[in-house]
Amino acid sequence: MTIRQRLGAAGAILAPGAFFQGFGGALRRAADSLMAWQERARERRLLATLSDRLLDDMGISPADVLRETDKPFWRD
Repeated sequence: MTIRQRLGAAGAILAPGAFFQGFGGALRRAADSLMAWQERARERRLLATLSDRLLDDMGISPADVLRETDKPFWRD
């Protein structure tokens, strides 16, 4: 009996390249997270530069801006 037969259809033996496909998915998720963090940080920097009049037009208080811009970039 081979190892593949012992492990069955749901066994732990990976097809050639399967490891790298999973690794590529992890890299893709990491890159997506980095890009989202970068965009979030950019948006918060821009929010901090808006005038009180623009904030009032959008219905955002200065306290809301302060609360949002004080968050770390990784927090949604």
